[in-house]
Amino acid sequence: MSYSLGVDLGTTFVAAATASANRATMFTLGDRDVAIPAAVYLREDGALVTGEAAVLRAVSDPDRVGREFKRRLGNPTPVTLGGQSFAVTALLGALLRDVLVRVTATEGAGPERVVLTHPANWGPFRRALFEEVGAYAGLESPPMVTEPEAAGAHYAASRLLAEGQTVGVYDLGGGTFDATVLRKRAGGVDILGTPEGIERLGGVDFDEAVLSFVDHAADGALGELDPRDVRAAAALARLRADCVLAKEALSVDTETVVPVFLPGRHFEVRISRAEFEDLIRAQIESTVGALARTLASAGVSPGQLSAVLLVGGSSRIPLVARMVSAELGRPIVVDTHPKYAVALGAATLADEAASRAAPLANALGGPTVINLASGIPPQRVAQREQAAIPVPGTPATPPIRRPEPVVKPPSVAPPPPPPRFPPPINGHGGAGSTPAGSRSPVPPALSPTVIAPKSPPVPPAPPQRPADGGVGRGKESKSKVLVVAAGVLMGILVLVVAVALGYYYVGPVFRETPQPGPASSAFPGPEVPIPALGTAIPVGKTPAFVAISPNGRQAYVANTEPQKVTVVDTAVNQVTATLDIPDGPPRFLAFAPDGRKLYVTLFNDQRTIHAIDVIDTRSNTVIATVQQPARPFLPAVTADGKRLFVPNHDVAAVSVIDTGTNAVISKIAVAPNPHAVVFSPDGRLAYTANHESNLVSVIDVAALKVVATIPVGVSPHAVEVNPRLPVAYAVNYDGNTVSVIDTSANRVTATIPVGRNPRDISWAPDGRFAYVVNEGSNTVSVIDVGTRKVTATIPTGAFPVSIAVQPSAEQAYISNLNGGTLTVLELSG
Repeated sequence: MSYSLGVDLGTTFVAAATASANRATMFTLGDRDVAIPAAVYLREDGALVTGEAAVLRAVSDPDRVGREFKRRLGNPTPVTLGGQSFAVTALLGALLRDVLVRVTATEGAGPERVVLTHPANWGPFRRALFEEVGAYAGLESPPMVTEPEAAGAHYAASRLLAEGQTVGVYDLGGGTFDATVLRKRAGGVDILGTPEGIERLGGVDFDEAVLSFVDHAADGALGELDPRDVRAAAALARLRADCVLAKEALSVDTETVVPVFLPGRHFEVRISRAEFEDLIRAQIESTVGALARTLASAGVSPGQLSAVLLVGGSSRIPLVARMVSAELGRPIVVDTHPKYAVALGAATLADEAASRAAPLANALGGPTVINLASGIPPQRVAQREQAAIPVPGTPATPPIRRPEPVVKPPSVAPPPPPPRFPPPINGHGGAGSTPAGSRSPVPPALSPTVIAPKSPPVPPAPPQRPADGGVGRGKESKSKVLVVAAGVLMGILVLVVAVALGYYYVGPVFRETPQPGPASSAFPGPEVPIPALGTAIPVGKTPAFVAISPNGRQAYVANTEPQKVTVVDTAVNQVTATLDIPDGPPRFLAFAPDGRKLYVTLFNDQRTIHAIDVIDTRSNTVIATVQQPARPFLPAVTADGKRLFVPNHDVAAVSVIDTGTNAVISKIAVAPNPHAVVFSPDGRLAYTANHESNLVSVIDVAALKVVATIPVGVSPHAVEVNPRLPVAYAVNYDGNTVSVIDTSANRVTATIPVGRNPRDISWAPDGRFAYVVNEGSNTVSVIDVGTRKVTATIPTGAFPVSIAVQPSAEQAYISNLNGGTLTVLELSG
């Protein structure tokens, strides 16, 4: 009997459902669970292993496993496993191919139609890339629907949603969030309004919250692990898995224990449901806000909803239902297995389209073409007879245990065309199968070479306002178009060079591939020479400084005139809270390494207030105030979180504060007018930019004394140390330059011209680029560390004074003092 297939390629799990005769059921993909992990492992022999087998092997070789790569679809930087680079589309294609092999082997024939799902907020660029995933798995233009549409179809089919009724879909999965409003009509469902999504918010972020809780309880023991130690890497991989289990346990229990097995140290960390909810409450609030905005865009009031459908595995967290219900006051519907609703709905839609014509069949297109035996590129499928299309009724082979699906990489340099769906492996049924017990040919190769997708459209930079207040036009606009075009070409060139030099991605940071000979100085990463401008965020009057929380989820902004600190949710780039600073105005901000405390410097000369407020970021309340002898400028916290170094501008000294007692324990004399303090990556040295002295002071952190001074340009305002190279950059406010400092020799080796009055600087997390805000020219200069040249000059708002970069290197935020906004830079272009 013919059947249809729905596949949900999620961020953390892959699920599939089959449907026939108007009945959809989940297909068991794994040996232990219905769904399989969205993980791919590169074996030593070059074969790719997916699903459960990949996760099991990853414990001993975490650098050879790829997870959560769906989040990176559209990012030109490849995913590298064991030193080999793969496009995200290729890895997703491997997962989808595995699903099709297993389903075909079990059912005895291929499906008549396959429907794939994707997040509702994906634009044309990523949808086009997602079509490539189908080509890798041998599907010819498979129909695609949004995940909320699929979930709504499942809900309508299983709960008899009446025609004209409206539901809100709250879809919180492993890596993304979608909010959509659906209305039932004859023959299907319609999307109302504008779906809203949060790109990087889901179960994996909640896993990280539990991991951070464990690390804090262990006094930062995880940060002390050597990433090069195989035992440490394996221990951390096991701990991450245990944190996932703890998160899931807290959905059914009020307390659980996380076992921690580190090299030479074993202990347990107890976490309650209330503590876990405190960790994730802000993120859940942002999802509820997104759902409310989606309702508003659809012109639907909460009272007009029949129900709110909770979809996705993370929606099982009890806090979700409570907060959604409290906000909307409507019935909450949670499926027995909410993470399977999307796959079941996709299968339902596929079955409906296969069984009847318009309107749904027209929306989903014609029957799916599946090539089971050929490795020909998709464009040639139409030129051949469809002999490879499975024929309903093909005899099934005897059921056997499924082997690990493997995909061999090519042994030749030129990348082959995208491979088609391979023949079944080891005697599994389907067209082109071999007799039971014999061995099938090796599946076509998945190319590990980077597949360059089409570049996404780059938003045009807003025109810079001339001195007369008019809007620039003409040559300026043409030059920007040329700059953007050049940037795309340069980005491709940098990508090719980075891959050729052998870097690979292992979680949040990039590490060098072990190679003989001297280490390369190139840097991989998602940043490109010309970032794109995002939408500016209104944050209130006079935003004087912006700082990003260590987890990258919030941006805190010091607003001087209203004496407030504004909190921005970086997932949706909207203000979520404001904090009153009555003794302000607030000037500079610095986070503790664990993100639980924020230090706010204050100086009010009229009231002779020079102090630091300590804010608990969990409650967003001031918990302590530390008096200072003079105006405190930009401070920094040591890596262990135990000391705060504060530059006191008017007394040529740096105060050292014990963060446990909030008492000043030492004062270090430096050159006059220190503006900022920053630490070296190893934490042994601190650097201060001394504005009036044209010097950078170097402090021995252990000895609490200055060990060197470095002459730089005129009026250094800030200094930042490269996270990977022995290099520091000092921005010279009155010199319109950046001084390049060799920190191993404590001397300036180059001077880079930038815009007028450079005020602040921040490095990309991988150290490839530095971003300098130029207060006098309302621009950001992007500097390539390799060439020591400005690769782009980007307009900002009025009077930019500070910049902060997310740890994920996705976005940077610039505070515009006279514009009342944050300029957002999309660092991946």
